[in-house]
Amino acid sequence: YKETSHPTMMFQYSFAAFAILISSANAFAPIPSRSFSAQKGLSAIPETLQALDTITQVTQSSDILLSKVSPEDYGDVLKSVVIVLLVGGGLIPAAIAANKSMIGTLGGKRAGGDDGSNYVAESGASGPALPGQALLFASEKIPLVDIIAIMGRIKGYESIADWKNLPSTQQSANVFWLPRALYKENIRKRKFMGWPVDPQTGEPIGGAELEKAEKGRISKNNAEIGDAALDAVFDSWAWGASIATPDKVENTLALYQNGNSFNVKEFTGAASRGRAVTGLGALSFVVIQVVAYGTLFIAPALRVFLDIDIGLGQMGACDGICK
Repeated sequence: YKETSHPTMMFQYSFAAFAILISSANAFAPIPSRSFSAQKGLSAIPETLQALDTITQVTQSSDILLSKVSPEDYGDVLKSVVIVLLVGGGLIPAAIAANKSMIGTLGGKRAGGDDGSNYVAESGASGPALPGQALLFASEKIPLVDIIAIMGRIKGYESIADWKNLPSTQQSANVFWLPRALYKENIRKRKFMGWPVDPQTGEPIGGAELEKAEKGRISKNNAEIGDAALDAVFDSWAWGASIATPDKVENTLALYQNGNSFNVKEFTGAASRGRAVTGLGALSFVVIQVVAYGTLFIAPALRVFLDIDIGLGQMGACDGICK
């Protein structure tokens, strides 16, 4: 007998001893007859030898399987499981929520207020959509009239908000952050000051017929304005952020608004650039997730179980040479 402390061999010997015990018990179990028969007792010996041969084959097969998994592999697998339990408990649910929010943002779905209420999907405006709307990835149609209703209420960055009396200035006097929800509320409450005109032709934006059909409706107090249009204007200077600052608003407005003139092409370009920043941020977030999950979970599992090394960290080890 050779003493060994390897857990795998101890398991095999224990299993063999248990199987022999069971076979022996079956071989020497009492027979229905009350009288003892030597011939029947001796016939149980070949069955015991056959059971021992089967146990030997099973033990050899387990040797082949278990020899491919070293104690180091058990440690690597255990380490990966612990990381999944510790990190996955908070990271994975948060990542799912963040991805869901990201997909909704890229699809143009944004709350009308901080609590997600008062969202206006359809203002009832007639006429054409904003030229170049496809570049903004909006979830609803953006009527040109809704943009006109907004720009007709803006005369410089001072008209958008009381910059000295914002929620941020109550915390710090020099922090001028205009929240998206407050901007929407202010625009809807402001008075419509006139239909903007094309800077090159001087004609009403959208044409005289559109002005005649819609001016009366959008000139009313608290006129319905779609959130998709309000978000497009806000994103032109906020670049996808949830707050706007007076310097960015002033600089961006100067690109497409001058007095009562409104350059639709320049506005679409500014709004598209703002949405592009959101797209780049989403792409960066996806890349970070791929690297993180690949390093923590995918790469170690491929090394341990399939002997495939795709890089991404040092966790896990191949059995021999990695493919």
